[in-house]
Amino acid sequence: MKSGRIEQYKKYSKFTNLEEFNVSNKKALEIHGHHFTKGEKIAFDVLTHFSVKVLGVCNARICKLVQACQNTKGGISRSTFERMLRKAKALGIISTIHTIRETGGYAHNVYIFNRFDTTTNEKLTSRNNSRNPNLPIADKGKKQQETLLAETKTLKDKDLRQEKTVNKINPINKMMDTDELDHTYVPDFVPTPFIKAVHPFFKGAKEICGLWNRAQIAYRSACFPETTCINSLLPTIVQAFKHTVFRYKQNRIKSSFIPYFYGTMSNMLTIEKRKMVAKATRWGQWLEV
Repeated sequence: MKSGRIEQYKKYSKFTNLEEFNVSNKKALEIHGHHFTKGEKIAFDVLTHFSVKVLGVCNARICKLVQACQNTKGGISRSTFERMLRKAKALGIISTIHTIRETGGYAHNVYIFNRFDTTTNEKLTSRNNSRNPNLPIADKGKKQQETLLAETKTLKDKDLRQEKTVNKINPINKMMDTDELDHTYVPDFVPTPFIKAVHPFFKGAKEICGLWNRAQIAYRSACFPETTCINSLLPTIVQAFKHTVFRYKQNRIKSSFIPYFYGTMSNMLTIEKRKMVAKATRWGQWLEV
């Protein structure tokens, strides 16, 4: 991709409004904020401020970003800013695109914030013993408490009639819970070689699909040509997983497995992208000769 004005990178924005962008970054810091030092948090804050014109996308050079940090209390060094970028990339918070000058060679980077909408394990449950679940009992008078008790008594017979049906449905719900499904239930869109590589370490279908989802995000962030499908990069993705397992077994991963896997995979896919670009340019043809 050629370097240029920020407007040409609008297609990489993953947010529709500023509120979505702020909520996503807030969630990312709530989960991974302890990995950043005070100076790195200042750098992260400045990067977000420079990613507002096109939501979640920044094409400013590091020197300009570091200079902007000097206006913040204390300021930071360039190495601190670069360390923040490495951590944020490894944790899956941002992705990096390398731009190319018209005369050849790499220009400045473009930083893209990924959506960090974490899922929740909480399940909604129905409340059959009250018509108004928001009714505050403790702060109401005796009359309101009596009314609530009367409603509960009225619905008691209905609950008893539904008991047999509930007892029949619950085992089915438990059986259909995705957390209980093994690797044989993984959908067809996940390649078989990837399942074989991951299965010895991650048994559940939900976990395997989650890892493959990370691979798809890294693939899209690398912005490969349309002629390069993700399946052609399976050896690189599997190798990134094996490298992560090796580092995990050595107790060398300080954060957690999945963010480290994502960061490793992103770096390896970036290298593959560089090889493709170099091969397609005159420099790559000169090297082949």
